[in-house]
Amino acid sequence: MKPSAVVYKFIVTCVLSLVMQSVFAKPNFHTYNVVLLQPDSVMQQRVPDVDMLATYIKSIQKAMSVTIEPIPRMEVAGGFIVVAVKPGNKSQVWLDFKSGISPRTASVIKSAVATLKPANVTGLIVFALKVGLNGGPEPIQTSPSPDEWKAAGEKAGHAMEVSSLVESIWPD
Repeated sequence: MKPSAVVYKFIVTCVLSLVMQSVFAKPNFHTYNVVLLQPDSVMQQRVPDVDMLATYIKSIQKAMSVTIEPIPRMEVAGGFIVVAVKPGNKSQVWLDFKSGISPRTASVIKSAVATLKPANVTGLIVFALKVGLNGGPEPIQTSPSPDEWKAAGEKAGHAMEVSSLVESIWPD
């Protein structure tokens, strides 16, 4: 029994559809850039093993790629995932998505990063991943300003250097 032309057309259509989806699909998570939020001299002093920091950043990216669910389960957004690391394998995450993200998405992102072992550091370091969720656009801002940071700056009544700001809202 020979398959009919309709069956062939159906199979070809399905295969082409899958190919087109894989070629043109937007990734669930995309890193546009990594932004170091402290001077290079501070980072060099506090990060004894640059490869270990690079591995940690890659593990965050991998965790996000696995964690971020495709549309329509999670929104399309561009923003920053801000990470601070202290000695003793301590980390903290803040988010800065100008378009806003749901509390559920924020929780998923923070939980995914919290499960990872941070890089070994000798002092506080702060960096951000400039990201797109579900094809979200690259943020036009060059650096993040999470709401918690803005509130701390307003409370202090003056501009604060990043390390001092983070220490003020994330004491040991």
